[in-house]
Amino acid sequence: MLTSKTRVCNLCEATCGLELELSGQDIKSIKADPDDVFSKGAYCPKSQGLKDLYQDPDRLRKPLKKTAQGFQEIPWEQALDEVAERIVKLQSQHGKASIATYTGNPNVHNLGAMLALPMLLRALKSPHRYSATSVDQLPHMLIAHLMFGHSLMLPIADVDRANYMLIIGANPVVSNGSLLTAAGLSSKLKQIQKRGGKVTVIDPRYTETASQATEHHFIKPGKDIYLLAAIVKGLLTSTTHKQAPHIKGLDILMDAFGDYEDPHFEARTGMSPEIVDRIIHDLHFYEGAICYGRMGVSTQEHGSLCQWLINVINFLTGNLDSAGGVMFTDPAIDILNYISRGAHHKKFARRKTRVRGLPSFEGEFPVAALAEEILTSGEGQIKGLISIAGNPALSTPNGEQMRSALDKLDLFVAIDYYITESSAHADYILPPCSPLERSHYDLVFNALAIRNTARFSEATFKKQGKEDFDIILELWKRLDHGSKFQNFKIGAIAQGMIWLGPERILDGMLRRGPHKLTLKRLRENPHGIDLGALTPQLPDKLRTPDKKLDLAPEVLIKQFSQVKAQLQKEPNPTADGFQLIGRRNLRSNNSWMHNCQSLHLKKRDFHVLVNEDDGAALGLSNGQTVRVSGAVGSIEAPVRLTDKIMKGVVSMPHGWGHQEGRSKLKQAIAMGGANINQILSDQEVEPVSGNAILNGQRVHVSALELSQP
Repeated sequence: MLTSKTRVCNLCEATCGLELELSGQDIKSIKADPDDVFSKGAYCPKSQGLKDLYQDPDRLRKPLKKTAQGFQEIPWEQALDEVAERIVKLQSQHGKASIATYTGNPNVHNLGAMLALPMLLRALKSPHRYSATSVDQLPHMLIAHLMFGHSLMLPIADVDRANYMLIIGANPVVSNGSLLTAAGLSSKLKQIQKRGGKVTVIDPRYTETASQATEHHFIKPGKDIYLLAAIVKGLLTSTTHKQAPHIKGLDILMDAFGDYEDPHFEARTGMSPEIVDRIIHDLHFYEGAICYGRMGVSTQEHGSLCQWLINVINFLTGNLDSAGGVMFTDPAIDILNYISRGAHHKKFARRKTRVRGLPSFEGEFPVAALAEEILTSGEGQIKGLISIAGNPALSTPNGEQMRSALDKLDLFVAIDYYITESSAHADYILPPCSPLERSHYDLVFNALAIRNTARFSEATFKKQGKEDFDIILELWKRLDHGSKFQNFKIGAIAQGMIWLGPERILDGMLRRGPHKLTLKRLRENPHGIDLGALTPQLPDKLRTPDKKLDLAPEVLIKQFSQVKAQLQKEPNPTADGFQLIGRRNLRSNNSWMHNCQSLHLKKRDFHVLVNEDDGAALGLSNGQTVRVSGAVGSIEAPVRLTDKIMKGVVSMPHGWGHQEGRSKLKQAIAMGGANINQILSDQEVEPVSGNAILNGQRVHVSALELSQP
């Protein structure tokens, strides 16, 4: 007998509503839910991965312990007891800082993990916290903290009401939107143009989004700061701006740009000044205009300055906190009240890493420092690591060094579905159940969505094993909390949370939220509850100590002065080699979905994209294997010659190279590809935040062999 269940997809940020057709434990089909209040029938191929994750024979079902004979299955109680005992022993011998944690992106798509992780992290009392944030969106969050007072107070593009969208270093047609939760973004960009608006894309590659835009302009990687600064300069000089009572820093901003002059703009960026003039005109002309930038402008040399100036542009055009511009959300659960509480001034650079002195943010260090903090002896050296839904060996720069570091650990615990390139090095692997075996509510992405909605998904199947929530809390209660009384107290709290489960905790959060919802109401509305369009939230939502929006944070003005100091220097037109940029594929998701059979690419997209003229100069032909060499290593891949990437730039996707480690992912290994992080240096980090520079690093390309006829 066939049955149907609704489900919100939690595999990427778009959070599309789905309809699953089931026959017992068998998933017959996964389709879009046309009645979903948010996605309204939109979905993407990644949704089929939910079936694969549930049925995948490579997915672990029981805990593994590494022995002399390899991994062996052990009972849950034994695994949890032994892991906790070894953590306590390591910290008693080497101090609290001897244990580090690494959390991967999937945690923010997981209700239980989001609820339980803070308890474990606080109990460990270690300064060594790392995550995928610092190879991703760290500059966005730092700028939100500095300007608005909270790292998750991120302005969201109101694409449904916009008439102009300037997209810089982002490819939302493929990414489905990032820090922009919006199902069916491709159609939304088309709608902007259908209502007489315009979409302009700035990118070193003619991307899938560019192909659907009104116009596209190439820009040299890492040079977006000069384009954004030119736009800000033009906006400041072309219009009079008034400072509202809840705004500060406009005078400092104007002073900083008063003497801004870039005599080498075109040589520096590859763009003509006329393009800047046209962009400034469009930002003024269209009512409801958005400036949006993502990975391409975050993971580069001036990521923090870029994200700052994007916010400044939206403010100067009157499109910050305004319909059709960028706005702040009002979700059913205001996550700002639960995450990043405490003194504002202690959030950034309170600590520095032991080896290189990189700054902390929100209690985390940049992950580019993780390997060296394991490998470098001395007080505070990392001896043990707990990785939760992460694959740092594949996801962080200088992958070879990271693998060496993982092998040096006295204890490595991985909470993971699979034996991956990272967890293969672990002493214990604690596998959670699949997404379809647990209920779901998006705590984070409702706070980043283009419309306020609330949707709850029941577990599709009965849980076989433990979910992340249980595993994390079971570890938490087993740690040494300082005294018998504290151990008893924490044990009782953890057991109480396990008894309540994520759903009862969620119900309490909904009841305390601004819309006073209940879990019962959400269950009665399986397609979700629409809470309305985004509305102006300032100044009430500001979390800065003085309740003012800061247009000119001191640390950014200081860094910008260093950029200005270089403007008179003529750029080097003959820089050696190529600049490397990344890219995504719609059927892929970072490093962790390549084992999904349904997403197997008929035409594998792992190629080095090279401009046709550059290829001709190197004597390359399509399909030919080339060696791409960077600062820390080299990899091999087939080349694809194209006119859709600018000269001097090459592009490769990230997250591949599963055959390079000791992973047990049959499908992923068969897919081939190489790990781009094998050639990216961990020493190249953005100077303000410490975010890894993944776009714009220099590489060399050389032929290995001629393509076969």
